[in-house]
Amino acid sequence: MTAPLVDVDALVKSDQSRLIHPHLAGADTERIVMVEGSGCQLRDAHGREYLDATGGLMLGHVGHGRRELVDVAAGQMSKLEYFSSFHEFTNEPSIKLASRLIDIAPSPMERVYFTSGGAEAVDAALRMARLYHHRRGEPERTWVLARNFGYHGVTYGGGAATGMPMFHNGFGPMLPHVRHLTPPMPFHPELYGGEDPTEFCLRELRQTIEEIGADQIAVMIGEPILGAGGVVIPPHDYWPRVRELLAAHGILLILDEVITGLGRIGHWFAAEPMGITPDFIVTAKGLTSGYFPMGALLVAGHVADVVTRDEGFIGGYTYSGHATGCAVALENLDIIERENLLAAAVEIGDHLGDQLRRLEELPIVGQVRQIGLMIGIELAQDPATGEPLSAGWVAPLVRERHGIIIRNNPNTILLSPPLVLSRSEADQVAAAVTDVLTEYATTAKRRVSAPTRDLSVLDTAWEQPPSMPDLLAAAMEWHFHPKTGSRFWLERAKSLDFDPRKDIRTEADLTKFPNIVDELRDVRVEDLVPRGYEDEQIPLDVYESGGTTGSPKRVVWLPDLHEKLCTWHSGVLDDRGVPRGVNWLTIGPSGPHIFGPISRTLAHRRGGVPFTVDLDPRWAKRCAAEGRFEETKRYLEHILDQVEWILRSQDIGVIFTTPPLLEALAGHEELAELINRKVRTIVWGGASMNLDTRSLLRDEVFPQRQLLGFYGSTMVGGGMYERAGLAADEPSTFDPPHPFISMRVIAPDTGRLVPYGERGQVVMSHISRSMLIPNNLERDTAIRVPPAKGFGGDAVADIKPVPTFGGTTIVEGVY
Repeated sequence: MTAPLVDVDALVKSDQSRLIHPHLAGADTERIVMVEGSGCQLRDAHGREYLDATGGLMLGHVGHGRRELVDVAAGQMSKLEYFSSFHEFTNEPSIKLASRLIDIAPSPMERVYFTSGGAEAVDAALRMARLYHHRRGEPERTWVLARNFGYHGVTYGGGAATGMPMFHNGFGPMLPHVRHLTPPMPFHPELYGGEDPTEFCLRELRQTIEEIGADQIAVMIGEPILGAGGVVIPPHDYWPRVRELLAAHGILLILDEVITGLGRIGHWFAAEPMGITPDFIVTAKGLTSGYFPMGALLVAGHVADVVTRDEGFIGGYTYSGHATGCAVALENLDIIERENLLAAAVEIGDHLGDQLRRLEELPIVGQVRQIGLMIGIELAQDPATGEPLSAGWVAPLVRERHGIIIRNNPNTILLSPPLVLSRSEADQVAAAVTDVLTEYATTAKRRVSAPTRDLSVLDTAWEQPPSMPDLLAAAMEWHFHPKTGSRFWLERAKSLDFDPRKDIRTEADLTKFPNIVDELRDVRVEDLVPRGYEDEQIPLDVYESGGTTGSPKRVVWLPDLHEKLCTWHSGVLDDRGVPRGVNWLTIGPSGPHIFGPISRTLAHRRGGVPFTVDLDPRWAKRCAAEGRFEETKRYLEHILDQVEWILRSQDIGVIFTTPPLLEALAGHEELAELINRKVRTIVWGGASMNLDTRSLLRDEVFPQRQLLGFYGSTMVGGGMYERAGLAADEPSTFDPPHPFISMRVIAPDTGRLVPYGERGQVVMSHISRSMLIPNNLERDTAIRVPPAKGFGGDAVADIKPVPTFGGTTIVEGVY
């Protein structure tokens, strides 16, 4: 190969000013301008040669520079480059390619729908799955089941199914009615609590079907082998049992074979050797080996019969069935067959895999996984526990030192060379990766040392807060160091596209984190405890959200956090003149909700006795949502009866309750009279209160009582009190205990901060030694306002609920 004469500097400068590259930070100025390729070899504009061990993006099956494909493309273009395949129009190459694909595909594939790539084919499959059920009289079947760590492209359909939060963060809201499940990852037994991975995943799938309802679920999508997720090969019984369970409930299955299809693992498709009978197969990458952007959706006959009837399948892509692309694909498949590249993938893949598996002897290599020419090398701080080690440093070093191009995900090296890779080239790849990893392993410390950063700032009292940068630096070191971080966050860090210990330094940086609260529905609470607490026998409390926007989400509550938070609360109550030495009556959810435990501790700490009238908000809201208003009314009467008995017989100085319950108390003449006679302070929180209601309660119903508003979040583990000195016409305004609790108010459609004085959706974060809950989207809107004197961060005013949250209608005014 001879590099063409080009002005490299001018090209790079133009690239930097004109192109947007996927996965490239804006400040990164490095560019490698590729100009030639042949087989597995590449050359850049400076004349440097490289060995391509990635196949581009896992797609260059027949290698670079194939003259046969160039000639076929030119020949087809000279006859008919392109014409639409919409309606009744078609062309010879697309007809032949469809037949060829069905010939090599497993049963029951019978029809083909062409696209411009894999992501488009995924979207088409999702649309067909929903349409299939719709035309069969089940339009309510819309839910899609997908898997964590799965990759299905970044269009809004495939992107929603992709189980990697980095592709969701900042792009929301994603496609609704998508639920991500746990995939089987045998190297990570900690994910399954000692249970067999397949049994765990099947149980989770059964429970999910029961929770959502089989009659609501359209389809499940999954890669037979996780590709970008780390080349994770499932146990042999996983997919057949998943398919059996789905079929029993009438749920379709999309098998995403964009990576595994057309030879990568030594078979035309992974479905057949893995014993999977899908309803759809998505393929793309190896279809043309990158010589033309093209994808194909293979559809089972029973599905195709339904989606093509009546007016047919509505919607298509401009380049669907592109004549030149189909001609190139046909020749590409001929090359794969003619040169016996399926067998080569097995032979050379096994040879390369055998050499790389020796790396498992290194203390930084957790596992080497190989099937055909698809290889993942997972790095670990400690292979015994699977604690992740970043792999981001490996690919640049292998390229610069050895001229070999490889890829990585957060902690796994990925190899997917063209299927024409020779044995000697495989040896070069193995030697290069071995050299770099061995050097790192022998020069790095064998054991991870404890954090070196000063973490004492984490022990600062909440009433004497540190700066946000100081708190973040210590908290990120604590929560993401292998010696001190929780199992949940150390595992979760594997899928982050940034390093929290290096990249989180300001409050704005917290937006890099995904909203992980929904994930807390299923996490073992023990996995949320930072390891830095070591083997202390810590009594854990578990608090749940109200469960009114889906199944309950949980946080684990450690004693040191409870102590710091209650000390801060008590100090604020002193500042506001709330009396000590009086008994408290809490009317609200006191079980797994944080509402009750905090009020009980405050009553004790301030010299009083806590009384509680419990409320089940999930039951009350469910009754209201289902129109069972008489039942809701009787439940409220039951609550008020209990309150009356306590107020008549006991001395109560503080009531802590919710706005709807406070309104119910105000509307009960005898209870209102008892409160005015006995109670000195009423703290309300847990729901919004408008100005008119607040004025009525303060000025007319309870004119001599102190009314103090409270706003908080169970999931973020904190709350804040209504700002002092507000005028009668000013809405309730709340300042958080910054920086431990911080708030942003964003425009939901862009995720950007709204200007002061404008309304948006509330986002809260909790940063402490005990807990890290960053970037948590709340089910409230508010007006963004500057903080009061002596407070940091933003404050919020005029809290109102959002109409819907996570696809669930918000029911307010019940408790």
